Amino acid sequence: MIEEWAPLRLERPPPIDGLEIVLQPGPSDAAGAAVTFVAPAGSGFDPRGAEGTAGFALRTMAAAAGPWPRRELARRLDRLGATLTAHLDPESAEIGLRGPREAGAEMLAILATVVLHPRWDRSDRDRIRREIRERQLRERTQPSARAEIELWRATYPPDHPYRESGAGTPRSVARIDRDALVRFWAGHFVARGSRLVATGLGRSSRVLPAVRRRFRELDRSTAVPRPELPSARGRSTIVRVPMPDRSQVELRVGGPSLPRDDPRYPALFLAHEVVGGRPLLSRLFQRLREREGLVYHASTELESMRWGGYWSAQAGCAPRRWPRTLRRLRAELRRMVAEGPDPRELDRIRESAIRELPLSLETASQAHELALEVAYHDLPTDFWRSWGPALRAVRPAEVRAAAAAGLDERSSVAVVAGSLGPPAAT
Repeated sequence: MIEEWAPLRLERPPPIDGLEIVLQPGPSDAAGAAVTFVAPAGSGFDPRGAEGTAGFALRTMAAAAGPWPRRELARRLDRLGATLTAHLDPESAEIGLRGPREAGAEMLAILATVVLHPRWDRSDRDRIRREIRERQLRERTQPSARAEIELWRATYPPDHPYRESGAGTPRSVARIDRDALVRFWAGHFVARGSRLVATGLGRSSRVLPAVRRRFRELDRSTAVPRPELPSARGRSTIVRVPMPDRSQVELRVGGPSLPRDDPRYPALFLAHEVVGGRPLLSRLFQRLREREGLVYHASTELESMRWGGYWSAQAGCAPRRWPRTLRRLRAELRRMVAEGPDPRELDRIRESAIRELPLSLETASQAHELALEVAYHDLPTDFWRSWGPALRAVRPAEVRAAAAAGLDERSSVAVVAGSLGPPAAT
């Protein structure tokens, strides 16, 4: 039972020179530890005309640092049994290490070196530029990636931080040189607005002095302003992307949604889970895949962030089935807004979501993800203890109202990418 589940105690000590800290003990029977630096350095901060800078800088930082060229850093991590990861969102950039608990102090030292002393070696920059170009090629030529790209370009106006994928364009990435990367790093990997989240590194009396010592060189004066947020276009439209040589059609329907701090978020989360967020149990999977056999896959995504949010419903189907699939996809979205969830359906989905939480304490890595969410969204340190009761308090009418606000099919954009041949006879 969720009432018997005790999430790990989170601690939020006073910031160190503006750097927010969240500490979490590791699961008692887990041998791992994790530490992550989260900076206001997401793709939404890309300079105009140099789109792709944030991702380019993040990947180059994670390639080599301080005294360690790329291969030496990789060997050092291998000896520790640790993994270095880098993740980019529109609002933030994360660099983290995960590995054995006994290596926690050394992982913190390596993370500080990566954040504070990137090498910017030319060989790494050349390699990463090639990798970014390969990603750009996939985004242009793969139906799934292309549908996603076109969805947000049709939803958001130019200069909106949620509009682009973060990969930039061939022209913009070609312009990014070492000086541009260093400028971006210096302006965004700073103390104010950043967060350090640690799981399994030990007691705060030992971790905090180490953090202060390792990160003492962080810029303490710079504050990173939030980008402007132009209004989304808010109009219903269909974008067709013919890709005749592809054997599958990818569909996306989506639009703006609610930020995480909106009081309707628990109800919106449940609406998303009922429609398409819960694997195997959701309406889209059960009806479009299992019952009608229309699609290869069907689900929804919900991203509720600090500045705002967005949602999408997605499906893949045979080329001749896309018109019917799109009608059925939209019909399920409209039905949630018009009728809301069936109470028994809601209870089944809700209990599934609640009862998976204890599984997040099986490893330090999974527990760390919970702490990252608390840290980034400034949630209470007891948030995960109160999350289950908060979900149980949501009524079907509230789910319906939240769906109307945050999964609004009436003003959504639909994208169809692939081989758009003639529809099958009905």
